[in-house]
Amino acid sequence: MNPRTTAVLSRIPEGCDLVVGGERRAWHGADGLPASISQVLTLGSYCELAGQVKVWTRRHDVRFLVVQHGLMTPWAPPLADGDHFLAWSGPDAEYQTAGRSSVTAEVVGSQMLWEASALPSAQVINDRPLMLGQLHGIELGRATEQRIYTDFCTRFDADYRPHPNEADIASRVQHALMRRAGVRFETSDFPLPELRRPVVSIFSTGTLEAAQRGLPAWVYHPAPPDWVRDFWSRYGLAQFGSAPTQPAALPDLEPATAIARILEGR
Repeated sequence: MNPRTTAVLSRIPEGCDLVVGGERRAWHGADGLPASISQVLTLGSYCELAGQVKVWTRRHDVRFLVVQHGLMTPWAPPLADGDHFLAWSGPDAEYQTAGRSSVTAEVVGSQMLWEASALPSAQVINDRPLMLGQLHGIELGRATEQRIYTDFCTRFDADYRPHPNEADIASRVQHALMRRAGVRFETSDFPLPELRRPVVSIFSTGTLEAAQRGLPAWVYHPAPPDWVRDFWSRYGLAQFGSAPTQPAALPDLEPATAIARILEGR
């Protein structure tokens, strides 16, 4: 993107930072945005700043584009009327726009998976699986996930890898209970591919990232709810005990370039 024709609004510790044409300006609310803006790119209007700008775009008939930034569950923030969704895949585009004529979508692919595919394949050097934790999430409930993680790690000789957000008191208590039940933890700061081990999760992005790097990767739940099964199907995630998850198909054009071209009207 040309910095001379791009405005960037971001949250900083002291407040907000507005850069227009490469120069910083004071931020006095969305009404101070340049009238020359023709499109807005964001992660969604559920974010505080983006929510303010969304109101402004409606008043000025400006297109509001939302970039998919992760795997989507039924708890993903819905699109707002008028949003144009830049999706990882056709199924994700359909998922976010189903039954709604007020939103549109197009497929650009995942920059995360594109970049993972550009890195060397990771070869397994330790066959003991890593179970990726998601105790911080709200989708399945802490007690349910703790039971699943404890059962899997003790039955299949796996190590538990806590999510970085599992630093709160509730998570630490659950970790202590899991350790008492015999669960071993993998707590290094090494990225998953550098550990070179098989990866398992219930529905973590890490499963896809590992598969993209060539590592054996699966999902696991002893009695998955319908939405979990739908999630697994939508992302092509293989259940533990079957052949590993295959790397995702990539678009011909790098997603970041595709998004830039959309913004430039090409």
